[in-house]
Amino acid sequence: MLLVSFALLTVLVEAGVCTRVDQFSLDHLMPTLQAGHVPSETMIEGLYLPFSAATGAWWKAVDLWTYPCSVAISGLVVSVACVVSWRRSRLEAGLALAAAWVVGNGVELAGKAVIRRPALYGTAHGLRIHITGFDDSFPSGHMIRGILVAAAIGLVWPRARFWLRAWFALVGPFLVLSSAHTPSDVVGGLLMGLALLGAGEALAASPALERAGGAVEARFPPARGRRGATAP
Repeated sequence: MLLVSFALLTVLVEAGVCTRVDQFSLDHLMPTLQAGHVPSETMIEGLYLPFSAATGAWWKAVDLWTYPCSVAISGLVVSVACVVSWRRSRLEAGLALAAAWVVGNGVELAGKAVIRRPALYGTAHGLRIHITGFDDSFPSGHMIRGILVAAAIGLVWPRARFWLRAWFALVGPFLVLSSAHTPSDVVGGLLMGLALLGAGEALAASPALERAGGAVEARFPPARGRRGATAP
């Protein structure tokens, strides 16, 4: 159902059905864009750096909030979750999350390479200009990775799940407010992230992955515990 919803939203975005909502966000929900700041189109900022030197103090805090969703940090979090899962003899869950992370990044790259929405416009220096960075911003990879980051931390630290939900609840709004993504990008990333998380949970419970995890742990025994043991 989530994948069907994502596919339908993809068609609607490319057909321009979501343009009015997305344009409203550019006109009214992106303070930095309305102040004349055109979002950077470089891949470095946002992937590896939380903000540029010219970013204001308030927006630095917003960018830091969403920084765990970047490729570098989310990859590190998922990798640590895999190691901890292996040490606790729960390798299947870590491997499933890692697979979801890889597929999620692939979906983001494929979407941004193929999907093109109608032009969206902002105002800079009194002129109405085409914001080309939003032409190929669907879906939001930050939303996809954000869900997986929350799941990875929740896997190794279950008591933090309430705070993880509170953190993730603000990721989408902050991505829009900081002019990083439109609402349709955020919803698309949310649908795909939830679909990948559900698929990862199903994969972790599959006999094939359990056998693969058992083979890895037989070759590289966990430092503590035994397979099937309950983590403290």
